[in-house]
Amino acid sequence: MRLADLVARVPTARLATQADNARILEFFEAAPMRTTGFAVQYRRRPDFFRLLRYQGDRAFVIVSDDGQGGVQGVGTISLRPGWIDGRPTTIGYLGDLRMKFERALPTRWRQLFGELIARAGEIEELADCTHWFTTVLDDNRLARRALGSSRAGQPSLARLAPFTMRNLLMRLPRVRRRHSRWHVAAAGPGDRALLGDFFEQENQRLPFGFRGELERRLGCWDGLSISDFVYAADDRGVVACVAPWSPTPAKQTVVSRVPPSLRGLGRVSAWLPSPPIRIPEPGEPLRTPYLTHLVFAERLDPTARAAVFRAMLDHLFDRWRSADWHCVALCDFQAWGLGTALRGFVQQTVPITVYAVSAPASGRQRTADLPAAGPPAFEMAMV
Repeated sequence: MRLADLVARVPTARLATQADNARILEFFEAAPMRTTGFAVQYRRRPDFFRLLRYQGDRAFVIVSDDGQGGVQGVGTISLRPGWIDGRPTTIGYLGDLRMKFERALPTRWRQLFGELIARAGEIEELADCTHWFTTVLDDNRLARRALGSSRAGQPSLARLAPFTMRNLLMRLPRVRRRHSRWHVAAAGPGDRALLGDFFEQENQRLPFGFRGELERRLGCWDGLSISDFVYAADDRGVVACVAPWSPTPAKQTVVSRVPPSLRGLGRVSAWLPSPPIRIPEPGEPLRTPYLTHLVFAERLDPTARAAVFRAMLDHLFDRWRSADWHCVALCDFQAWGLGTALRGFVQQTVPITVYAVSAPASGRQRTADLPAAGPPAFEMAMV
């Protein structure tokens, strides 16, 4: 069976092509993601499909036509090589779910994704995919309802890894620097193989681990180079790495509603000769690097993990003293607890959760199919 054949069974749904780019962009930008504090719009101009190419080499876009030449729903599927419990496999990510308020639409999409996941092994383009996951803002109840349901035959969401999206707005001056027992350095061309081996080895043990990703990204993520990486090491080898990077060529984040307290703080700061904090005005695109490729050696205990993260972060902020960005973004999984290392930083946070998605068996989640517990391999810059 071809994927297009299965999608066509759902009224108004079909696979999109590059020819649909303009219509998808128009619809996508008219449907902001709202939280209790912010209204966030992800712009994907000039090419909606470009971010999907960052995610992996295989991706599909599903749209629902409104019958008047426009789009009333969109969702994406990305496939990539991965690791599950140390075994190589293919992993699927369900993302970019947006839809108009139309009574029958959420039910149709639940049925579509339920059948898609349940019959993936029969679909030529998805046959090698064994595990699926997605992320949902904790405030986004509509997305959870659209994807997950307790009804038999519809997809089931299993809460896998809650995390906090931390947007670091500034580091307060004169915060006493902590002594680090690790060597922290910027990577160079000679470190490429070392970091590649470390990244691959640690990902083999992670749920939904990345497989062969570092080299692929260095080849296709616009602007990313090995010199962007910072790593920490001790006498036994590398213990952590991170690479600040912005997906601006494929995705721009616009905040249309900013909490009054932060807006006021930004306007006061703007009067200073060298503003220590920059808060975007409503409608202004965010200038933000994401802390991508953030990986820690398994041998680090929680205290050491937080300390080595802070050492790398201080290294980055030292070289960013005059950087013109609004914030630095990172995923802090609950199991990591990196917030304990952020004394002296002003931050804004958004709670998000990674869910494993499966077709239920008799209405129940097949827990035996879930990967081992722990923070999964995931990049917020890609969603």
